[in-house]
Amino acid sequence: MSKHHHHHDSEFSENDLSEVNSTFSEFITFLRDFVVILIIVFFIRSFIITPFQINGASMEASYHDKEFILVDKFSYLDFASDNNDSIKWSVGSTLLSIWKKIPIHVGDPVRGDVVVIKPHVDKNREHYIKRVIGLPGDIIKFENGTVQLQVAGSDTFVTLKEPYLMLSNSGHTYLPDYIESNQFLVPPNTYWVMGDNRQNSADSRQCFQNCFWVEVSAHFISRSNVVGRVLFNFWYFNIFSEGGLIRDGKFSWTHPPRFLSHPRTATYPELSDK
Repeated sequence: MSKHHHHHDSEFSENDLSEVNSTFSEFITFLRDFVVILIIVFFIRSFIITPFQINGASMEASYHDKEFILVDKFSYLDFASDNNDSIKWSVGSTLLSIWKKIPIHVGDPVRGDVVVIKPHVDKNREHYIKRVIGLPGDIIKFENGTVQLQVAGSDTFVTLKEPYLMLSNSGHTYLPDYIESNQFLVPPNTYWVMGDNRQNSADSRQCFQNCFWVEVSAHFISRSNVVGRVLFNFWYFNIFSEGGLIRDGKFSWTHPPRFLSHPRTATYPELSDK
């Protein structure tokens, strides 16, 4: 009897231990999976795709204030330049310095692309959304509200048609009064960018805030400060505000979602004709 009782005891304690062990190993497995997921998310957000919310009206009517967008970083992946200054923590930068030794270059911004950039001019507002107009080597000229471009390697200026501009902005692209020159040569490895809402956009024309006390290069965005291009357009929907569910009890969007059908790229056939 006592032998049997003793045996029962040990069986009980073994079960007890194995349960504790299984819970502990489950926890370790969970932690491992969680860390793996974090690393995957970190890499996706650093190198492939990142969500943003638009703040402001500088891209009207192509993009609206408060809309959510997905930005494609992969298409501009370039480890030749220091293109990921967003990574501050040491593990990330160590991984990055290893990655940098692999010469990965997926592609560069194309004229007409809507991009997210970091001009480094405003502590409270790190990212801006603009459209790429001038590529390295282009000469951009502003005359009577129009934008004229002499493409790198060409010797004639062509007036851009810019179909993405609202009627109120078409023919109204002006430089600030304090800027002396009306034409600019885009330096190597930089871009000239502007918002589609030409009369209400801080962009290359005024160095994203103003060009006082800064050198000419402040007009241009360096390749390493182009974060990615806009890929996907969700929407802005708020049930508690105008455009939400409350108005007349009817379902309506502030701005309907456009997913992939938004003017995220533009072509300029007038340039290739010449």
